[in-house]
Amino acid sequence: MNRVLVSVVLSSFVTPFSTSALGVSLPLVARDLGATSVDSVEALVALTLAVAMFVLPLGRAADLLGHVVVFRMGLLLAVAGFVLASLSPSFLLLCGALAVGGVGLAAVFGSNNALLFQAVAPDRRASAVGINSMSVYLGLLTGPFLGGFLAQVSWRAVFLPALALLLASVVLAGGPSPRQVRGGESYDWVGAALLALSLALVVLGVSAASPFFTGLGLVALVFTGLYESRQRSPVVDVGLFRGFVFSALLIAAFLNYLSTAALTPALSLLFQEEYGMTPQDAGVLLALQALAMAISAPLAGRLSDKTSPSAVSAGGAALLAASLFAYSHAALSSPSPHLLFLMGVGFAFFIVPNTTLILLSVPPARRGTASALVAEARVVGQSLSNAVAVNVLKSYSSLPSGVSALLLLLSAAAVATAVLSAARYIAMRL
Repeated sequence: MNRVLVSVVLSSFVTPFSTSALGVSLPLVARDLGATSVDSVEALVALTLAVAMFVLPLGRAADLLGHVVVFRMGLLLAVAGFVLASLSPSFLLLCGALAVGGVGLAAVFGSNNALLFQAVAPDRRASAVGINSMSVYLGLLTGPFLGGFLAQVSWRAVFLPALALLLASVVLAGGPSPRQVRGGESYDWVGAALLALSLALVVLGVSAASPFFTGLGLVALVFTGLYESRQRSPVVDVGLFRGFVFSALLIAAFLNYLSTAALTPALSLLFQEEYGMTPQDAGVLLALQALAMAISAPLAGRLSDKTSPSAVSAGGAALLAASLFAYSHAALSSPSPHLLFLMGVGFAFFIVPNTTLILLSVPPARRGTASALVAEARVVGQSLSNAVAVNVLKSYSSLPSGVSALLLLLSAAAVATAVLSAARYIAMRL
């Protein structure tokens, strides 16, 4: 098999594995580093926010400098961040180290799909994308289970699989290559800085329950969009947002990730601190969602090919919303594994057809940009979801009450996703 393809596939496994494995380990992190259990979720906020802030700027840098160059730099930076995280003597330093690792993963994330297309023959690209997608699902599936097992030895050990795969990916990617700058194009430093600052203000403002910083961040995001619309080589191609269908689909994708990403850290805390589960037992339960996703994704794809993708995505979002709402009541008395499984089914039946519709809603020449914006919607939704979890859980005196309130709020986001998907389906039928 192509060495570069293997390198990309290994790197794609790392981000979902790391976030889910760390999520299962949070109670032990809090105990060891003297943080509260709720504050420990800030570690995930640091990691996912760093990815969200820099994935588009570094993806654009990869277009100019060369995808291989940025990909390798990202791998090495992620290795450095995770090594520092595993050795961190304090919670603050852990968050800083994870932010460094997140910047590295943003560089990997922003260049690996393009690198995949470069490394594989045109008639094998669809198969390569399928293998790469399977790697993501495997990361989601093994993260809670293996992370829970390693956490029982030490939470610091949960970084070892990711480090091993990152180092293998560096070796397989090959040696250094000369810097290649594409002529006639410049890098939009101002746009990159504005985007990163805006996202940081919004996410950290939500996490800290600060309406001022959240509002300032939203205003900055609007200003960033106006600025980028006037640039010849923008970091964000805001022209795509002029299409209503594309915008609605992308917002629905964002809401879907917003409604699901906080489940792993919140339920991990609930299972271990209230139910007295071991990290491994909690990880097995949480892995049910990823298992359901892996099983359901191909079925969702085939159903979408035979029927209306809009109807399938609306149904998936509705199932996710109903499962979250039911779990907000059931979680106080039982882990309810069947509801966890249904959440994964709903997620898959929404995200597969919705992603397909996003790519079909733009001209073929702009699908690379659309794919990058889908990735940005994912990581921003994940980061904001974790920030919301910190905010909500801090607002309640007991963890079970906080988790129940959080699940109700997440179910509301899933309802909004379902309504948006259903409205789009009805509009297309008229």
